[in-house]
Amino acid sequence: MSVASKTPKARRVYYGSQKRLRVVGRDLKLGVRQQSPYENIYYCCTQRTGSQWFRAVFNDGAFYRYTGLLIQPYRHIGLRYASFDEPFPPRTLATHLYISYPTYLSIPKPSSYKTFFVMRDPRDAIVSWYFAARYSHALVAVIPAMRRDLEQLDEAQGLLYIIDKLGEFGSYEAQRSWMNPRVEDSGIRVFRYEDLAADNRSFLTDLFDYLDIGMPPREVSALCERRGFSKRAGGRSQGQEDIFSHRRKGVSGDWKLHFSQVTLDHFRKVTGDLLEVLGYPNEPL
Repeated sequence: MSVASKTPKARRVYYGSQKRLRVVGRDLKLGVRQQSPYENIYYCCTQRTGSQWFRAVFNDGAFYRYTGLLIQPYRHIGLRYASFDEPFPPRTLATHLYISYPTYLSIPKPSSYKTFFVMRDPRDAIVSWYFAARYSHALVAVIPAMRRDLEQLDEAQGLLYIIDKLGEFGSYEAQRSWMNPRVEDSGIRVFRYEDLAADNRSFLTDLFDYLDIGMPPREVSALCERRGFSKRAGGRSQGQEDIFSHRRKGVSGDWKLHFSQVTLDHFRKVTGDLLEVLGYPNEPL
């Protein structure tokens, strides 16, 4: 696995071995005000659920100062094929683990750790996937082939294509797996993208409380300001769309502007009772 962290001072990204991670951690130790009680934190999700915002927050120097945790990014996309045969390095936060709950269980874990999963309405994730694959995502992994396909389709056809693709990728299956009663029984918490979109600061305060991060409120506010949508989207307000930006819109409920009845019927055919399982209203257009 590769290792990445931004220093509180220089904000440079480091990649390398576990040895390099230990060196970086030793160099940064003087900046730590509070150590996390957890040897590892696991941030799990599916794609298009705000993972790049989370990564920016966790790479911020303020997060390091109040946890002492370095960032271990997960770079693989394939939900169905993810697997782990070794633990993550100690004193790290494993960020944007695109994995199902059964795959998560396979990760070798230390005695002290904490885990959370970020859920998003799959209908909004479909719309986000469409615009990212069609216009804004870097041409890596499956994206070049998807973009070539989508260039031959109009938006209505493209959304049907994305619905099917996410089924092939295992996205709906992964989301469903995290609603297993055993997840709640194990102490893992599921957070909602919709709460993040509604109020970044309240969401982050809630998340930090769950992770036992004692960052003062004024520093949480400053962190949200630094990593807010407008700052990361070139000054655009949340809800102001740029289809060519990877931070296209940053809102929830956008599916209602893009789904037709045909789209919604196909979504229900492919996903079955997914909305009910995930706790989202199965509302008409």
